[in-house]
Amino acid sequence: MKYTYIQREYSEPFITIGEYIFETDPETFFSLCKLSNPLYLALVQLEQKVFKPFVDLYTQLETISTRVLEKLMQEPPRPGRGGLLPGEGDEALV
Repeated sequence: MKYTYIQREYSEPFITIGEYIFETDPETFFSLCKLSNPLYLALVQLEQKVFKPFVDLYTQLETISTRVLEKLMQEPPRPGRGGLLPGEGDEALV
């Protein structure tokens, strides 16, 4: 009877040492992964060679687009009736 009572209690699942290190100190976990897995190290080097130029290009495009938007937002409004398409009259404003 005591076994049935113990079995019904909630117990948390067991975790591995790697999972514990990952949860408590992720930086140490990744350092251990780098030391123990040469494939991981090769992937990191490949990522730096292949993806870094794309990240740099994206950063440059983002900077340029931000400058263009800032310039556009600082322009004064143009004279005329805003919101009307060519061919529309004043009745479209109502």
